[in-house]
Amino acid sequence: MTFPPANFDPSIDPTADQVRELRDAGPDGPVVMLNLLKFREHANYPAGSPHAPCSGADAYRRYQTAFVETVGDVSHAEVVWEGQVDKTFIGDATQDWDKCLLVRYPSRQHFLSMMANAAYREALVHRYAGLERTILLQMRG
Repeated sequence: MTFPPANFDPSIDPTADQVRELRDAGPDGPVVMLNLLKFREHANYPAGSPHAPCSGADAYRRYQTAFVETVGDVSHAEVVWEGQVDKTFIGDATQDWDKCLLVRYPSRQHFLSMMANAAYREALVHRYAGLERTILLQMRG
């Protein structure tokens, strides 16, 4: 597969400047990424895709499975917590979210190595297919 796939969505990817900032000025030591996820009702795979039609949540599960299976040895990522978001209690209720996911990496270099991994990049087709929008917050871990 060529990168980016035909369903590439730049709104859910870091910019080159954001990646450089993480590389050059991120925290030392472990980092935790807090993912807020809003899924598409129907996955948005490219035309002619070999992937069976599914919901956005199912497409994201395919991505998450590939993430664990294909780059676990590169990222050493640990899912600390994941769960369904029930409702917005405080804040902008128009920005509803379906799922929250906390992922811990031993270092920002592990996270960046994962992003550069060819197998990981191939799995992104599922992430792009499944997500309507996302917010990714980096924290010291």
